[in-house]
Amino acid sequence: MSHKNTPETVAQVPDAELIRWKTNAWQDPNMVAWYSGRMLENTGTNYLKNAIETDIIQRFVSGRDVIDIGTGTGRAALPLLQQGYRLTGIDSSQAMLNETRRLAGEAPITLKVGDILNLPCAAASFDSAVALNVMVHFPNWREALAEWQRVVRPGGRILFDIHSKDHVHAAYGEDREQWPQALQQTNDPADFANYMARLDTRELIEHADAAGLTVLAVVPYGAIFGGGNVNWLLYEQLERSHKWKRVLSWFASDPALLELGLFIEQQLIGQLSPCVAGRVFVVLENRADPQANKRFAEHTAAIDAALGQRSFSALQPWLKLSLADCASELRRLLQPLRARQFFFSLFDVLLDQQPDYKFDGLLLPDVLEQLLTWRALRQADTRAMAIAKGWSAACPSRTMHGVDVSQGSAYFLLESLLTEYFGVFSGERA
Repeated sequence: MSHKNTPETVAQVPDAELIRWKTNAWQDPNMVAWYSGRMLENTGTNYLKNAIETDIIQRFVSGRDVIDIGTGTGRAALPLLQQGYRLTGIDSSQAMLNETRRLAGEAPITLKVGDILNLPCAAASFDSAVALNVMVHFPNWREALAEWQRVVRPGGRILFDIHSKDHVHAAYGEDREQWPQALQQTNDPADFANYMARLDTRELIEHADAAGLTVLAVVPYGAIFGGGNVNWLLYEQLERSHKWKRVLSWFASDPALLELGLFIEQQLIGQLSPCVAGRVFVVLENRADPQANKRFAEHTAAIDAALGQRSFSALQPWLKLSLADCASELRRLLQPLRARQFFFSLFDVLLDQQPDYKFDGLLLPDVLEQLLTWRALRQADTRAMAIAKGWSAACPSRTMHGVDVSQGSAYFLLESLLTEYFGVFSGERA
């Protein structure tokens, strides 16, 4: 049975209960110290995620007075503090605030205990409100935005990240009965440990119009983070596999792969629409402009239409780089074998899903030729393995005296298939 996230079920989840649950979870100083270290450690794609999120915040924050809502250990606040912004951090856990104070050292930051729906701040106190990894947990995002809007000055900005409902719909449609169980279990607001809040572009624009807000940007990201940041378009073929988890673990120790990841996330994914990745960073301005919101909706629809053309060149109008610059930079980034192998995994899945996709403009001919060669070899391996494992399934004499006599034959049959039938193996071993 799928979990239904209707307005009625959302309303049944008391905000105070959720805030109390999260507050109690972070009262133990030892737990807070562990969390603080985890935010800074370079494991898996953790550094990539942090670099993407803090970069988006620094690009869109405005003014000098900034409130960091749900500051935790200051992952969003401290980089802004170092750049000269005047910071106020709010969190429901005093233990979290104590850790932020320790990390801030002598830097002037104001820290207050409070919850996200009842900020201990006067109206119109800040130029920008930032919430990093906060709204993703709260089903009542409209109520939270109303309170955040209260403390932001006219013309100021509100920045927050949340999961993308557009992305889920692109992967599995709107019928939740068709969603995989792993996705369904994140859709119950009463399940505090697993719930992930999601919104789509239509909901956001409708709320912005009603609340007197302007949608300035919705930046998709997290297409290649893995872990709790599932790319549902890749779930069946990559995200569920241990091999993909191992590939993503390379990011922690390979600077060249990290550079490729930043390029993919910032220059490609981040320029497109919310359907391409599981998370989005929303940037709102505290001013009413329904016409601007309408233009934003049209802008997003145009990108979605371009994505539907299944040709990279159709995306050129929305990219910061020219097609030639994209291809040249990607060729440089794909020189290391590990980087090319990682990119091949994405390339291979895209062609499985959209065999007619045209990479014109993104991949130079020599790069495309090698990736297509690898794909042909991978397909030959898959077919040969299926034959080698299945040839004896219907053989009446497969079992003799209770012993499966076909055991071990697959190894030699596979070599023969690859050498003589598919013609992709010389038969010589190093």
